[in-house]
Amino acid sequence: MRSRTKTTTSALAAAALIGGGLAACVPADGRASDVGGRARASQSPGASASGPASPSATSDAKGERALADLSGAEILTRAGEATRKAQSLHVTATVEYEAKPMRIDLSLDKKGNCNGAVRLDGMGKMDIIKSPDLVHFRGDADYWRGAAKQKHASQKQTDQMVAVLADRWVKLPATDPRAAPMTGSCNLGKLTDDLGKGSPLARKGETGSVDGTPALSVTSPARQGTQTDWVATRGTPYILKSSISGDTTGALTFSAFDVPVDTASPKDSDVLDLSKTGGAVGESV
Repeated sequence: MRSRTKTTTSALAAAALIGGGLAACVPADGRASDVGGRARASQSPGASASGPASPSATSDAKGERALADLSGAEILTRAGEATRKAQSLHVTATVEYEAKPMRIDLSLDKKGNCNGAVRLDGMGKMDIIKSPDLVHFRGDADYWRGAAKQKHASQKQTDQMVAVLADRWVKLPATDPRAAPMTGSCNLGKLTDDLGKGSPLARKGETGSVDGTPALSVTSPARQGTQTDWVATRGTPYILKSSISGDTTGALTFSAFDVPVDTASPKDSDVLDLSKTGGAVGESV
């Protein structure tokens, strides 16, 4: 039986790889932002409160009944197909990397564009904007200190890096080899490839809501525990949330389906053009 754990861990890894791309922009072999790991525990959304009947409530009820007529495996298949057809979406998650929480907040599409941020406790925050032509990224002071530490830089070198780079946008062409990890990670297809490929043992669960959208839960056995997918019962049956509980825990929340990703360059006159520095950022200061 195919392990449903892959649905969440693969998606988290794809998002987390964005951090790895920034390592290419510090001195060779730097791994300060090579982030990944397993997701931390999260609770399933609670049941929605009932209220007076309305046109939207009637529509929601019809959606729930339509899904309720299907088996758990059929619901996941339909939801997976719908989610994979989305041209863009927004994903939020909290994962663990070396026992530290890392938060991901990212919009991405099938064209390879993305816009968002990754924050790792003890390693700072990094923002990223990728368009078809350019990749912009920005690390805070903690990020660059972490990058310098990974490179065993001296205190003087570290202070120089922070002074020049902290909270400053850096850009490079999307075709630059140093951008390859970020370019590959901003692909929506990688994020959603395993969604909805469920177990024949999948079972329908309770109804509830995810961020205000009515949803139906489907649980499936996984090697490390139980996977729960919440499927929208209003409108397109997207997967709104996918979580695992047990020996391995984690969650992904999806929203803003088919909303274009904002790839506008930062409105900042002090952007450092990495393509003109002749080397990695850390070697330029």
